[in-house]
Amino acid sequence: MLDRPQTTTFGKAGDGFVEAFAKGLAVISAFNGEKRSLSMADIAERTDLPRAGARRLLYTLVQLGYARIDGGLFELTPKIIELGRAFLSSAANLDFAKPIVEALARETGELCTMSVLDGVDIVYVVRVEPALSLTRSYGVGSRLPAYATSMGRVLLAGLPPQNAKAILRASRLRKLTNRTKTDPEILTAEIARAGKVGWCLVQQEIELGVCGLSAAVKNRQGTTRAAVSISFNMSRFDRKLALEVALPRLLEAAGELSGLGD
Repeated sequence: MLDRPQTTTFGKAGDGFVEAFAKGLAVISAFNGEKRSLSMADIAERTDLPRAGARRLLYTLVQLGYARIDGGLFELTPKIIELGRAFLSSAANLDFAKPIVEALARETGELCTMSVLDGVDIVYVVRVEPALSLTRSYGVGSRLPAYATSMGRVLLAGLPPQNAKAILRASRLRKLTNRTKTDPEILTAEIARAGKVGWCLVQQEIELGVCGLSAAVKNRQGTTRAAVSISFNMSRFDRKLALEVALPRLLEAAGELSGLGD
């Protein structure tokens, strides 16, 4: 499964580290998977916590209104969105960025998104869905492995080469489809090319039937801070048309978004 979370481990930390708080965050992160409702045993396994500890943390979330329990299964409530609202309201000037992405989606008739890099993943921060949806829906806050996406390769291209290579080494490079590139040398070359031209095209590597065309969004210092993307359904994808018509509009939108940089 694509978004099955990995088991959390807690290493040595400095004097300022609050382990109980870190465990609470790990419990919340454990819900970042395909299953909406989880048992206490599921949480304990995903966080590598004893069941008694997982139980206390889960019931704390329930008492605070961030989770609910029904029939022995726990699930997060909409209140959890408050924890990410501060980031989503400030990251990459989203109040100004969203209309630009909306205009791009309206003009191309395709799903358009903006994402930022977080560890080995990209995270959607803006998503505008057209009338014709893709085969699978990823909403704001969804995480996808950077190595297998056009946005991820654009974002990795904005890092110093040694940092990008370190992220590839830390990634679980696996075949998500039969077209997914997993060879580190090939991925490094793809990332370098994206950095050179400022955009990247990835076809059916994250999901069969889906193609992504992405461009870098930079700040005034020229540092890549986000990526903006057009996603195409392969049943109606025309590479020549995409590169001659959609790409110039994408680069224009990326330039507008870059103009919002600090």
